[in-house]
Amino acid sequence: MEEHWKSNVAQQFPQCPLCGSQALEYDIEYGSVKDYIYCVDCNAKWEINWKGEDFEIEYITLLEAGNSQKYGNLIEEKHSPEWWREIMSKPKEQVPTIKLETINKIRCEYCGTYYNEALDECPYCGGRMSHDQILRGL
Repeated sequence: MEEHWKSNVAQQFPQCPLCGSQALEYDIEYGSVKDYIYCVDCNAKWEINWKGEDFEIEYITLLEAGNSQKYGNLIEEKHSPEWWREIMSKPKEQVPTIKLETINKIRCEYCGTYYNEALDECPYCGGRMSHDQILRGL
């Protein structure tokens, strides 16, 4: 019986509406007062509320937004499975890729600290590059 309910919930809630992951765990037990859905990837948690003797899902409540804090305003709101599926169908925000520039560093001849070669002086001690360092391209 529990497997039937889990299968039913998995069909209605196939992926995390917050992060799009399909790595969900369903904590559903016969006779349990509360049943839950967990997203393994973003750590979100929902509570399932049943209606009637057929144990249809009446609504699903977000209890914890996990790593998807932009959805924190939905915590404790009760929504139908259809509403959550609508959220699932929307594209998820992509994390922007940051291109890091290579920064060449030189060693300060006064304090020994490495700093960005584009600077005129050491930001730690104020020491300036020597004439020899400038000529050598250091």
